[in-house]
Amino acid sequence: MTIQGTLEHSALEGGSWVFRANDGNSYQLDGLPSNLQKDGARLELEGSVDQGMMTIGMMGSVFQVSKARSL
Repeated sequence: MTIQGTLEHSALEGGSWVFRANDGNSYQLDGLPSNLQKDGARLELEGSVDQGMMTIGMMGSVFQVSKARSL
């Protein structure tokens, strides 16, 4: 699965990254390289949604990143 969107930092629960995809969905990311972790970054991500994983932040489904690039 490939998605594009904007990365946002949330201060909720000590801080977490939320990816706002262009299709309107929000995801918490697992496996995003640290060099791409910038508030407001436009990214294209490849990976899959982990339906079984729950997080404290509960900002959306967890997206397991396998590839990532800046747009």
